[in-house]
Amino acid sequence: MPSHNVVLLLVATLLASANALLATEKTECSSLRQLRIPGSNQGRHLRSTMISEPNGDERSNPVSALMSKISAKIPMGMKLTFWQMLGISDDYVKAKLGLTGLEGAELKAHKNYRRFEKYVETAIKNDFWTKAEGGYPTYSMWKLVGLDHIKTLGQLAAIQSSEQFKLYKRYAIEFDEHILRRFQSTYSRPTWFLAKDAPPVEIYARAQIWGERNREVEHVLEFLGLERASKEVLRQNPYFQHYLKNLPKA
Repeated sequence: MPSHNVVLLLVATLLASANALLATEKTECSSLRQLRIPGSNQGRHLRSTMISEPNGDERSNPVSALMSKISAKIPMGMKLTFWQMLGISDDYVKAKLGLTGLEGAELKAHKNYRRFEKYVETAIKNDFWTKAEGGYPTYSMWKLVGLDHIKTLGQLAAIQSSEQFKLYKRYAIEFDEHILRRFQSTYSRPTWFLAKDAPPVEIYARAQIWGERNREVEHVLEFLGLERASKEVLRQNPYFQHYLKNLPKA
């Protein structure tokens, strides 16, 4: 296909997608869009903000109808790239891939399932990077994924394999990686690591992850504000001890 035709088709796809976005309602302003965890219960969503799918009949809008006809000629891979750039919701993409209404084995057996899974995975990765870069606290993610009912270490131990905790843990690791990258800068070294209103159980979760990731002791001490603490203070600090407990066994 001639290059100028490719450009025209790309522009048409972009316009069609943008037109779809303009036709939708937005909730609060946030960079974390609707998320669906691949492989979890279909229909369960972790939401903060969402850009909904286009509503309304395209046949009543001549421009939308024309854009749809042009868009139909564009390879799906190219459309997915543009939808990712525009932040189109995963429900909309799922519908366009012919996956709406499918569940379980039937869903995973569909030829487009892997495409959808990759789309969601990339969206989550981009969202988390943006959140960490913007200083979104791990405790806010803890609440967002629905873990604010967890109050004790026993409850924390019981949710380790849950999709909510896995998602939180993934963000906490991304947040820590961002912090550690900033440690190398003399101009933007971070000054806080834990949300002021973070409950003890969320700090225990962070300490667990630091241990499992084998974070350096000096970094963990700074995370906890214990850089100048005596050995006795460290021995009595429950979060530092929880970090030590979760270090990889030699």
